Amino acid sequence: MTLNVLLIADPYGACGHIASTKDRDSLVDFVEDRGFEAVEFQNEDYDPEDTVSKLSQEYGYFTVKDLPDMSEEL
Repeated sequence: MTLNVLLIADPYGACGHIASTKDRDSLVDFVEDRGFEAVEFQNEDYDPEDTVSKLSQEYGYFTVKDLPDMSEEL
């Protein structure tokens, strides 16, 4: 499975990252359905041994399990 890291922005302009093994199109659809903007993929900045759980635990990146639903706040 390929690790995808996507820079995202919430409706208020705050940025963060989400790490996932979803394919790129599915990940973009997922974050947009949650009310976030998909800014850009940053996969090239990460090592092959990086994992979703490592990025979540060490850097506080969102995962598909914990990304809040901002669409409810709009």
